[in-house]
Formats: sequence, structure tokens, C-alpha cells
Amino acid sequence: MKKLFSLLILAATLISCSEDFLNTQPEDTLSTGAFFNNPSEIKAGLIACYEPLQSIYSRNELPQYVEIIADDGRVVNSQSNDYLFKKNSGNSRFSLWRDHYKIIVNANNIIDIINNYVPASTAETALLNAYRGEASFLRGLAYFNLVRLYGDVPKVVERLNDPSSAIGIGRTSVSEIYNTVIIPDFETAVANCFSKGDADLQGEEARASKGAALTMLGKAHLFQGNHSEAAEALKRLIVDKEAGNYTLLSDFSQIHTFENKFNDESIFEVNYNATAGQPNFLFKWMTNENGYRYGIASGGGPIIMFNFLQEFVADDDWISDPDWSRYTTTLDSGILLGGSPELQPWPKKFVPEKTTLSQYDITGTDNNYMITRYADALLMYAEALHGMNQPNEAITYINMVRERAGLNGITADQLDLERILHERRLELAFEGHRFFDLVRTGKAIEKISYALMTPIVYDTQIYTTEPIEEYQLLLPIPVNEIEKDASLVQNPGY
Repeated sequence: MKKLFSLLILAATLISCSEDFLNTQPEDTLSTGAFFNNPSEIKAGLIACYEPLQSIYSRNELPQYVEIIADDGRVVNSQSNDYLFKKNSGNSRFSLWRDHYKIIVNANNIIDIINNYVPASTAETALLNAYRGEASFLRGLAYFNLVRLYGDVPKVVERLNDPSSAIGIGRTSVSEIYNTVIIPDFETAVANCFSKGDADLQGEEARASKGAALTMLGKAHLFQGNHSEAAEALKRLIVDKEAGNYTLLSDFSQIHTFENKFNDESIFEVNYNATAGQPNFLFKWMTNENGYRYGIASGGGPIIMFNFLQEFVADDDWISDPDWSRYTTTLDSGILLGGSPELQPWPKKFVPEKTTLSQYDITGTDNNYMITRYADALLMYAEALHGMNQPNEAITYINMVRERAGLNGITADQLDLERILHERRLELAFEGHRFFDLVRTGKAIEKISYALMTPIVYDTQIYTTEPIEEYQLLLPIPVNEIEKDASLVQNPGY
């Protein structure tokens, strides 16, 4: 009999993920119990918990999927089921299911190993607590992504020496996953992970930190509508500085450059290193005119951004005080010969210099992917305060982000949810936030349907005339998993 969690590889190969910490070469696997005899060996095992992130946040995976289904852009001449919200049971994005559960099983294993290890000193105890915090953070992040993508999912939080023991557990409700896994795991990480600037993270900045845990804890509470709890977590990061000193970079264009990894604004990012055999090709799906002129085939087809561009240029503040730093770093435009339409704007946030594109087409880039950064935290804190009816306090944090972009500050009477979503859209474009922001605020059907059904400027190709259906906001559960275990019930509508 096939096993439900055959995809959950208990013996994940140790592959590198960060400058020093995650550039360790493979030495063993998590399933070899005799290997984990001291903290150094446990640290090596922890690497396996990070490794799937490089697949999850790669080209054609999570970042690209959530941008195509948001309202910022679309694939030219494409009538894909993802983009049109016409998904069927075959559009499950199985690799996302598989890779997130790889993280979960590896984290379960390393947490169990740590819990059964007897430290030889107080120093070892502190070190192992930090490793437990990191593994808990990664498990919490994996479940956070899974419930946002699939809804109810199987809850597995113990080490599975026999994968068949997972058969029959079925799907656990989203609320229970939040309350018994995601929130507690992020709280464990807050209590135990090292802070930004700590000596233990020097040269190993790809590791989950207390700042990352506080940010994701705040985000998880925000998704549940718990504004006061979200504000409490984010206040500890932003006001109390419990997790180290995070600041906005003065130059927006420097946030995502190859040379500026793990900068003062970075909170948690997935590290790529082409020299070490871990290249990032995410830029290919953002390459439009650049690709045609410099020999790079864009992944999945050109992405055009008329809907998003309209929001940039329709902003009265932008007209009177141009938001050039964010605009020129985020978008490009021009004539695309043979394109339809020929005049197009397209994303460029992660695209290298045009003259180097042919080189990177072969080697890939060292560009990291920031899962979250300080601007995200500031805007979430403002949203949480606004949700608590504290607009005078909230505008302080929105204005920090606006002023970095060269914009004038706004006043409390200008602040509402639409303004917050607007600021998040322009600031965090293509960083994986927009779709989830629309879902958690109840705006997804309205905003995405408008983008799908409304001709905008030169973008007149409309492939649907009906609003999207709510069930399409979730992915279907992979059919092959349902076939392995009858306790897994498919999402409604599929």
C-alpha cells in the first residue's frame, strides 16, 4: 500500500543554504540516529530543515504563483487555469505540498533529537535551545504557507519513525493548525532564537532569528484578525528593539541587490549562491524586453503590469512628488516588438543589469529572496494599530515607509484599509505578499476579478467575464495524496 507521506523524506540530504552556516557540504542524513552525538552534529542536521526553502522560493514555484494569481500582473496571451482562477483538481502545485512537508518532517525529527539530547553545560543548553527555536520557526512557516495555500491540512508534529502511522489522520482545521502549531512554534522561536547582530549569527545570517519569529508571529495574528496580538508582537520588534536593530535602508534600490545580502532591512531571506551550486533563476520570469534583446527566454512568458502601473501613476502624491525610487526599481516599460500589446510595462525588481543577462542565463544569480523585511513589519504594525482604532499611532509607521520612498507623509484622516493595502502593494511588489494581503482582508474576489475583467490602457485582452469563485482562492489537495489516504477529503469545488 502506498503511504500518504511517501513524499515526506525522513532522510533529507543535507544541502547548503547560507554563506557559512548553509554552505556545509552533505555529510549524513537526519535518519541516522547515531550521527547526532553533539551540538555540532545537531547543527548539521538542522541544515536539512532549511534546504527545501530554496526550492519553494525558486522560479516557477511559490513567488511566481502568488504573483500570477494576484492583481498586479498577468502572463501575456495566457489563458492558464492559475491566472484565470479556473483551476481543477490537476492544478494542485504538488511540489509546494511536498517541499513544505519536507521541512515539517525534518523539523519534527531535529526537535525530537534535541529534546532527547542531554546537554553537557549551560552553554550547550542555550545553543540547543536556539536550534530548537529555528526548527520550530521553520515548521511554523511551513504550516503557515500550507494553510494559506490549501486550507485544512494534515497535522504532523511528532517524529515519524514509521511513515505509515500518518495514514488516516485526515485534515486538521486551519484554526487548530494556527492555535496548536503556527502560533506556538513562532512563540518558541521568539523565546529561543538568536537576535540580529548576535555573535552566533555572524556569517550565518540565513538562520532564523528572533526578529524573523516576531515578524511572522505578528503576520500570523494579523491573518487571524487578532490586531492586538499582532501589534504586541510587532511592537517588540519595532519599538522595544528586542530582536536587534532593524532599519530601513535609505536607498530603496539597494534592498535586493546581489551585493547587499542580509542588510539592515532584511529580516528573513532565502540565500542563493551560484558558485556553491545554488543559483537563483527567479529573474527569468520577470524578464521581458530585456530578455528578448539580450537572449533570455522569460520563464512562463512575459509578465505585463498595466493594472499595477495604473495604481502607481494614479496616486496624486506620486504626481506631485514622484515616487521614482520605488517605481524605477520595481518596473520597466517599452516597446516589445511582436508582443501583444507592443507597449508594455513589466517587473524588474530582481533583474540583473541588462548587459549581464546572457551570462546569468547560464549561471543563475546570487540574488536572495526576502520572505520578509522591515518595511513589511512596519506596514503590518500600522495595520494592526489601525485595526485597534489608533490611526494617529499607525501613520507614524506608514510614513516611515513613504518618506523613504521620497513621498510626503499622510495624516490620520487619510488612513483606511485601502490606503494600507495601497502602500503595501507599491512597497512590497513581487515579494509574495499581495495575494495573501487581499485574501486576509476579504478583498481578493473584488480586486482580482476587476483585474481579470477590465481592459486597462493597452491591455485589452480579456479572457473571462465572470468574477472569480471563492473556492478558487485555495489550491486543490493533490489527487495522488487523496488516492493514498481516503481520510484526505478534497477542497470543495474541486
